[in-house]
Amino acid sequence: MSALKETVFEKDEHKVPPTSASLTTFVVLAVLAAVQLAVGFSDLGPLKVLANLLIAGVQTSVLGLFFMDVKQGDKLTWLCIGASVFWTGLMFLFILTDYLTRHYAAY
Repeated sequence: MSALKETVFEKDEHKVPPTSASLTTFVVLAVLAAVQLAVGFSDLGPLKVLANLLIAGVQTSVLGLFFMDVKQGDKLTWLCIGASVFWTGLMFLFILTDYLTRHYAAY
């Protein structure tokens, strides 16, 4: 009988991040959630939406880079992330152009 060939998955090792890195990421996300809560209760007017979207974008980046191991991803992973960010930005652009060309105040 011939020996079984090693597959790509058997050669690939998953590196487990240290506990301190995971704890630091959790603390950063908790602080950002507290900031988002404080912004939600503050009186910023129409800037409240922009502030919350920016905080949510930072939270998404932290989650993707550290908890989902995108930082160690290959080129195909980065291509998929870039394409999804591009299309999401394009959708926001189309929605904002429609919203900003209306003649009534929404708030």
